[in-house]
Amino acid sequence: VQKFRKYPGDVRLAKYKNLGGGKREGMFLFGNLEYTQNGIKRKLKAPEMPYDLCIRDAVGQFHYTKEDKWLTSANSDMTTGDYNSGWYTVKYPMYSDTDPGAGEGDFAEIRLPEIIYALAECKLRRGDATGAGKLLNSVRRRYYPQAMLRHVLYAPEGNVDLDMDEMLDEWGREFLAEGRRRIDLIRFGKFCTGKWWDKNPDADDHAKIYPVPRVQITTNPALKQNPGYN
Repeated sequence: VQKFRKYPGDVRLAKYKNLGGGKREGMFLFGNLEYTQNGIKRKLKAPEMPYDLCIRDAVGQFHYTKEDKWLTSANSDMTTGDYNSGWYTVKYPMYSDTDPGAGEGDFAEIRLPEIIYALAECKLRRGDATGAGKLLNSVRRRYYPQAMLRHVLYAPEGNVDLDMDEMLDEWGREFLAEGRRRIDLIRFGKFCTGKWWDKNPDADDHAKIYPVPRVQITTNPALKQNPGYN
């Protein structure tokens, strides 16, 4: 979320709402989630829990903590979160369905912006930051109000300098929740060496390659496990 907040006016930071007719706004669920039932406005409760959801950009055991209050002392890692921890991403539309066990299966396998961003990265790696910036701007300008474009577009069309760190951040913003972050971090040399939130650098880089499943090794003794997984 902080990477999105870096540039003001990003329409993706609005709370998700399905407007109908194939239109929607926002890309996240946060705060209280309200709905109307039998003419009465209610707040959505946490699954199988009695407390109201109040989703925050933080991780901790918030439970019944009031929305205007904060945890004064708490651990924050992958093991300490509750349903109020971390904004929920809604990248694709959610449609009403009478089957509670069904989910909408349509999603984009590849989008034109992925081709544009790949070309931009190639240009940037060859030293053409201007050409790379123009390609990225052709996509990202749709997320910001006209009055803010000078402050959010990459040079020379805007005031933002483009380097490899910013290129990686922009990959993350545009393709959030599309299943490609791991390979991007590997390509930029950050997957095993990077540090963020509760993630510390790894002792080595063996995790860049997945392990061979144990059932395959058991079936075929000639196979050897990848380094670091023995």
